[in-house]
Amino acid sequence: MQITQSPNAKTWLSLLALVSTLPVLGQSPSSLAVHVVLNKPDAGGTLRIALCPDKAAYDSEKGCAVLALEAVGHVVTGTFPDMRPGTCAVKVFHDINSDGKLNTSWIGWPQEPYGFSNDAPVNMGPPSFKLAVINVKAGENSTRIALR
Repeated sequence: MQITQSPNAKTWLSLLALVSTLPVLGQSPSSLAVHVVLNKPDAGGTLRIALCPDKAAYDSEKGCAVLALEAVGHVVTGTFPDMRPGTCAVKVFHDINSDGKLNTSWIGWPQEPYGFSNDAPVNMGPPSFKLAVINVKAGENSTRIALR
């Protein structure tokens, strides 16, 4: 037995497929502007900002969206467009020598400026996701991080 679709069924399925790709009413895209205050504005280098969507990504740094921006001026802003509303956390460091990594001392303490969303406190290691988490709502959002 062969099943065939009438022209009306094909039109209906095409319309249904089109409607399913449209945004849900009342839901607008989100963006997050991260304003980073440099504590060494004349040092040059690269500012690396990681937006981590959940605790697993925050802890492992796998699955984080990363921006690399020229570190010029006292405040550098990076924007993450087209986000889903929800929670996330941000990690940032000023890669002064532009080697792509956060340089540390022999005991593991950072030798380049760094920071976290909410200016979460550092106590013998990076702050927990819970302390750094921010809530992104529909529309434009922003956060400020002062490097230490």
